[in-house]
Amino acid sequence: MKKVIRLTESDLTRLVRRVIDETKYKISKDERIVISDTENFLQVVPLTFTASCKYGSDTKWCVTGERGGSYFQGYIDRQSDVSMIMIKNPEIKEKFGTGKFAFNLYNNWLEIHNDNNRHFNLFSVAEDAGVLEEVKSLLDDYIRFMKENRGVEKIRIPKD
Repeated sequence: MKKVIRLTESDLTRLVRRVIDETKYKISKDERIVISDTENFLQVVPLTFTASCKYGSDTKWCVTGERGGSYFQGYIDRQSDVSMIMIKNPEIKEKFGTGKFAFNLYNNWLEIHNDNNRHFNLFSVAEDAGVLEEVKSLLDDYIRFMKENRGVEKIRIPKD
């Protein structure tokens, strides 16, 4: 028996964009560091602007897109890497209302952005989606990476 997959117009548009982006933003493995790769999430730190555009495609993050090069370089110069997290599980994407989110540091304060570059309460959303411990683990991996590889001594985490 054949399985029928029904795609909405927006699903088809996203699929086409992803294929275009994968062709447009070809990168080598040394252009990014994989911090976490779980069943539900892939967390990478892009090391080049092209990698930032690849993993940040379809977002409004300042380190991607046509004018993002100078922003990306600014983060690199400050050794304040942006961690981009892609949600692999479609059910979790739906519960999060996004396919991607990011961690970055600004003056040692942790910032968490959704794909529209808006702050959001990640832990509340993760708890509702049943993946709170996994998301906390992603954050722990990012903090460990920043301390071990970028010499960050203190990271302040907002209460909400």
